[in-house]
Order: sequence, then structure tokens, then C-alpha cells
Amino acid sequence: KTAEKWTLERNPDYWDKELPYVDKLELLHVAAWSDRGTAILTDQADLWWNVSFETWSEGEKRPDEVQVRKLANFGAYWVLMNTKKEPFGDARVRRAIHLGVSRQNMIKAFGTQEQINLTRWIPYGDAYATSPEEIAKLPGYREDKTADIEEAKKLLSEAGFPDGIKGVEILAATGPQAELLATAFQDMLKRNLNIEASIRTIERAQLVEEEKAGNFTLVIDTPGHSISDISPRANLWWRTAGASNWGGYSNPEFDKLLDQIDVEIDKAKRQDLINQALDLLDQDAPWYLVGYTFHLPMWRSRVKGSGMELRTFAEWGRLETVWLDQ
Repeated sequence: KTAEKWTLERNPDYWDKELPYVDKLELLHVAAWSDRGTAILTDQADLWWNVSFETWSEGEKRPDEVQVRKLANFGAYWVLMNTKKEPFGDARVRRAIHLGVSRQNMIKAFGTQEQINLTRWIPYGDAYATSPEEIAKLPGYREDKTADIEEAKKLLSEAGFPDGIKGVEILAATGPQAELLATAFQDMLKRNLNIEASIRTIERAQLVEEEKAGNFTLVIDTPGHSISDISPRANLWWRTAGASNWGGYSNPEFDKLLDQIDVEIDKAKRQDLINQALDLLDQDAPWYLVGYTFHLPMWRSRVKGSGMELRTFAEWGRLETVWLDQ
């Protein structure tokens, strides 16, 4: 049923005659995280991959009825910048946004929905990631924005925008991304940098089509990767002509560093190269990073065999052995 649910029935000719354990599976289409969590809490659904934090917290209080897990995720919230559209081809403008928009405020604005960490370009859990303590001291990431906003305004003035910028558009998916993240980003652009932006909303599934076509100036999206290492994600997103480099970012110095990172096997040498790459991305930001997230799965206690309670990261895998103890 379009936009409502998929119904999957057990294949009687499956090669393993004991699997799957359920006769039928209904996949409900529920866009809002709070509605997903409510469906679990009210026993209208058995399991959900990612619910809102407010409903997850309520489920945590009901261990006899509901089980929860907090899983580190290699996906993040980003604001992609189209460097082919002025003034975002100017690295000074992109860095001004990197410096001037408070990540702490963005994280708070989305706090009821999804847990976002104060992170850099590599997610927590990766061997080469910058420590949280060090990140919190860096320009752009630190909570005190006084010096950052002053530097950001100086950069905008040098780029030819001493009085700010008008006519910017923020593209976002309908629902919490548009209602919370986009509005918080819009407010801080205006409040801290005098950049005036409007918000355009579309269905989430259409975001990538707009990105591929270059029909955006700024877009809030959640591109992720199945592993945490910087090499595959950077080659995909930020290398010149990368397959998903929708914003057209190009920095030959970064490409050169990435070439070295891709083949270096000495950990200390690779760490030094990655640190150089991270510093470069902070200075010449291709995108604005809000932060990497946690996923918040929640399920009814009768759901058995998923192994969800044992997982560390939000890499789902296969679930043939799930059954309902009822």
C-alpha cells in the first residue's frame, strides 16, 4: 500500500526450511520519529530501528514491556554547500559558516528527536578520530562563539559581504529536519552572520535527486557510510569529482593528502596525514557538519533473536532468526 506499508510473506521454498521464523512481516511507513516511538509504546508495532529520543527515554522506563539500545552511527547531519553557486564557491564564506553557526545550539534544537554528538569529520569510535576533549576546544566547535563569530564576520567582509548575504535557500526534508534543524540553522545564519535564508521543503526521498541535479544552494541531509574510516567517505564526498560530491567541492591539496592516506599503512604516519586533512577541511570546509548521531532502536520485549541488545554500531545486517515470544 503506497505510503502506508509493505507486507512480506514467508517464502515456503526458502533454501533453509527452518527460516524465516515469522509467517508475515509488515513494514510500516512512518516518517516522524516520535510517531515511530509512540507505535512501540502503544503496542501498535513490534520493533523500530530509530525512534525519537523523547519516546526512547519513555521506553527505557518500561523494561518489562519495552527494550531499548543506543547505537553509535556512522551517519551524520550535514549542510551540503553548492560551491558552483555563489557565494559558496568562496572558501571564506564556507569557513564563516563553519565558524559562526553553533553546533551546540543545533544539537539542542534536535535533542527531542535524535541524539547528535559534537564531532569532527570522522565519527567517534574510529581509531583516527579526534578526541571529544580536543574537538571542544577547536574554533568552530567550541561552545563560546565570541571569537568565532568575530572571525566569521571578518571573513565575510573580506569576501565582499560586510553587510551579510541575502537570497540564500536552505533545502530540507519535510518533518523534523525542516521544522527543527533547518529553522535553527536559518536563525543562526541571520543572528550571527546576517545571512538571510529561506527554507524549501520536499520529501526526503527527493533530496538526493535535487542534489544530483545541483538544484540547491544549501541542503540539510544525512549521508552516511557503512564504515567509519575517512578514506571511503572522503573519496565519495569531497574528492574532486567524487561520485557523491554533489556540491562540486575541489581542493587539489586535499586530493593529494587523500591519495597518501589511501595507501599509508603505518599508523603513526597515517594519523599525521589524516590530521592534516582534518585541519584542511576545517579551513576550507566543503560542507557544514552538525554532528554524527546515535541511532535509537526500540522494540517490544516479546521480540527475540534480533541481537539488537548486543550491537555496538548501527549496522543492521540480516534478521532471519527473529521471532515473537507470545
